[in-house]
Amino acid sequence: MTNNSCRLCGTQAQRIKEVAEPIYFHCSNCDLIFMDHVFIIDSTAEKTRYSLHCNSPDNTGYVNMFERFIEVAVKPFGAGLKNGLDFGCGPGPVLSQLLTQMGINMDIYDPYFYNNLAIKEKKYDLITATEVFEHLKNPGLEIGFLKERLNHGGLLAIMTLFHDQCDFKTWWYRRDSTHIGFYSTKTCHWIADHFDFKIRYMDSKNTCVWQKI
Repeated sequence: MTNNSCRLCGTQAQRIKEVAEPIYFHCSNCDLIFMDHVFIIDSTAEKTRYSLHCNSPDNTGYVNMFERFIEVAVKPFGAGLKNGLDFGCGPGPVLSQLLTQMGINMDIYDPYFYNNLAIKEKKYDLITATEVFEHLKNPGLEIGFLKERLNHGGLLAIMTLFHDQCDFKTWWYRRDSTHIGFYSTKTCHWIADHFDFKIRYMDSKNTCVWQKI
């Protein structure tokens, strides 16, 4: 794979010339924007960065963010959701706690903080990935993995800030050194088509819910 091969669809992408460094590419096929892998920080620096997040039930803003996410991305489809996986939960798995309170039996996974490899052998009605997709190094492979973890009719609900309306050169969201991939509503439609998902909900800002069909 060359530096400019799209990490999602494999198409040769074009460099975004407005940004000198780090180098980013934009895929005209699936609309993914991704960082040249030469500029991706190593796992030690990445874990250190994640450890600085104040992700706990005591952080009111953090809890409110998840409660808003649950209202639009889970509750409307909640009937029959028996078990779920919070993928990339980080050091403070607040979302899984809130979903457990709804009666969904939750597992958690994070490569740095909860490396629960048992998830590879399980199937779920719901998988959440909130503020996770922008960190994925190989989203095509990782979305395929998540699809295989879903039961038929299961939901994959994500939250990541879309680049539809942004001025990428000045966009604050790309300033985080661990943010290496950026999606749009067009990208969400491409993912639905390619992975045989049905979009059950999508807004114009940061949330998409796919259903395995």
